[in-house]
Order: sequence, then structure tokens, then C-alpha cells
Amino acid sequence: MRRRTWLLAGLVALGGCLLRTPDSPRFFRPGSATLDATAEDEVDPPAAGRIAIRLRGVRSEPFLRERIVWRISEVEYGLYEQRRWIDLPAHYVERALRTRLRATPGLRLANDLRAVALRVDVLAFDDVLAPVHAANVALAVALEDPVRGRLFVRTFDARAGIESADPASMAKAMGQALDDAVAQVADAVRLSVQAHRPSSPR
Repeated sequence: MRRRTWLLAGLVALGGCLLRTPDSPRFFRPGSATLDATAEDEVDPPAAGRIAIRLRGVRSEPFLRERIVWRISEVEYGLYEQRRWIDLPAHYVERALRTRLRATPGLRLANDLRAVALRVDVLAFDDVLAPVHAANVALAVALEDPVRGRLFVRTFDARAGIESADPASMAKAMGQALDDAVAQVADAVRLSVQAHRPSSPR
């Protein structure tokens, strides 16, 4: 009788382990001041002296989806099981870029096919675990003028230190890195289009 009781207790314990549901996913949003300031309008009204920029749809590496990416070296990556972004990293980057470009003196967003085109690919949106715990956002950017051709092709990289192992700390740092990265892009676009702007006739 005692053996049967112990066997039954063991089966109940084993069944509990096998049938235990996994922890529910936790969803995060980058703590970005630029995202918080996102405007709804797609294009800006024409304004004298402001150069039109057409932002193409932002793309990303295939693994940069809802599940948050961790990285411990340049060659080893992984995906957290329960940690997810509420939206895709590419969408965060596109919204932040639109806001930052609108706030950049001398630029305006447009859908005109004759405008200077900005192409952006998200290369990294990673929780870097080693050697230093940091949030990393890297963007590959190409700026193309329909008349003068390609103005530049560059990669912009931004990092922000993560203060603790709490995922919320990572999300805040990722927002800071995102703000830094899109600011770098907007400044580079402004300097490039101003440098290549045709001189007005005297």
C-alpha cells in the first residue's frame, strides 16, 4: 500500500512538470523620446528652402522580428523565449526617423518621386550581453538623388549601456540607442543634401 501511495505521488508530480504551461511572453517598447514625439502626418507641406526627402520603407535583417535578440559576440546570437517587442524593430526605426527628419532644419518629408530617396536597413537591434551589457542599434543607410545619383552609403551605429538585468532597463537603453542612431542619420542627410544642393544662379 505504501509503495502504491509513493508511486501515485510520483506520477502526480511528473504530470505536473510535463503539463506545466510556460511563462507568458512579456512585451516591451523602446523607451525612446523620439518615438514618444511621433507625429501622424505622412508628409510635410512644401516650405521654401527645405529639401524634400523621400523615406523608403525601412527593412531589417530577417531575424529582427518581435522576439528580442541577444548577442554575446559578433558571431553568436539568440532569441529570448518570453521577451518580445510590441512592434517590429524596423517599424520603430521608421517612425523615429520620420519624426527626426521632420525636426531637422532644412529638410521635409515628401512622397515625390523626384525627391532625394533615403533607404535604411536595420542591421542590429540587439541586447548585447558581452563584453559590456549594452543596447545596440545599427543602420545601413543609402541616400540617392534622382539626378546626381548616390550621395552616400554608410553604416550608423549607436550603443547605450544597460544598467541592470531587468528587461525594462534594456528597453530604456534600446530607446536611447535608437534616438542616437536616427539623430546621426538625420544630421548626415542634412549635411549631404546641403553640400550637393545646386547653387542658385547669380
